[in-house]
Amino acid sequence: MELKDHISRLVEEKLEGTDYFLVDVLISGSKKVSKVAVLVDGDHGISIDACVEISRSLGNQLEQMDLIPSAYTLEVSSPGLDQPLKFPRQYQRNTGRNVRVHLLDGTEKTGQLDVVTDTGITITQAKQGKKKEAEPSVLTIPFWDIAKTYVLVSFK
Repeated sequence: MELKDHISRLVEEKLEGTDYFLVDVLISGSKKVSKVAVLVDGDHGISIDACVEISRSLGNQLEQMDLIPSAYTLEVSSPGLDQPLKFPRQYQRNTGRNVRVHLLDGTEKTGQLDVVTDTGITITQAKQGKKKEAEPSVLTIPFWDIAKTYVLVSFK
């Protein structure tokens, strides 16, 4: 079993029965020192204390199983704003926020995330043009047409 898959399985077992879920496991670094980044989210976010608990548990398991023979650093955190949304649960949690959706055809759509279903999302794009009659456009985008979606930060 590949290291990423093994770590993913260990984390998913730890999260079973909670409202937390695994977003991704990223392994980088050199042969001498590896970095293992575990991204975890929750239906209502995730606290630092929860990340610490997951990190301690996973770190102990990695040491006991000797899965990484060389030196490594382990980082457990929530996905940052630089990480795209991957799961419908993440989209659901960000309903009402502005998002930038990169479509598989190379185009981008930006708007407020209004609705999340099992098959896709609905966003409302801002009014186009300066005319008072201009209406916001509502787009329904199936998940299979989405390459990446990022939550936009608003400083208003």
